[in-house]
Amino acid sequence: MHNTGDLFSLEDDNMILQINSPKESISGPYAVVFKNLAIVALNWDQQPRLGIRWFWGNGGNPFSSGHGTWLVIPPTLTHSMLSGIPLDHAFRRKVDDFLSGVISGHQINN
Repeated sequence: MHNTGDLFSLEDDNMILQINSPKESISGPYAVVFKNLAIVALNWDQQPRLGIRWFWGNGGNPFSSGHGTWLVIPPTLTHSMLSGIPLDHAFRRKVDDFLSGVISGHQINN
């Protein structure tokens, strides 16, 4: 998706979820976990993970070959990252269930 920099609207979850680069490695993203910067639940090489990106400048970060991309968070950092942001308890449980493989990404927002 182009235009993922400072003019990008963080108010529209659907716009955030349209960022799907690199396409050969990402399925989803399924849910916006946190805004200000965007944290999403996605599959990276068929494994549940969190992705993060910042929206600033002409393309935001990370940015590759003209497309906004996701920085995939290593599993060892996932718990610390989620603990540092204010999330509704029920939603946090669904994100944890996704990351543990209990539910699919499509079930997070249901």
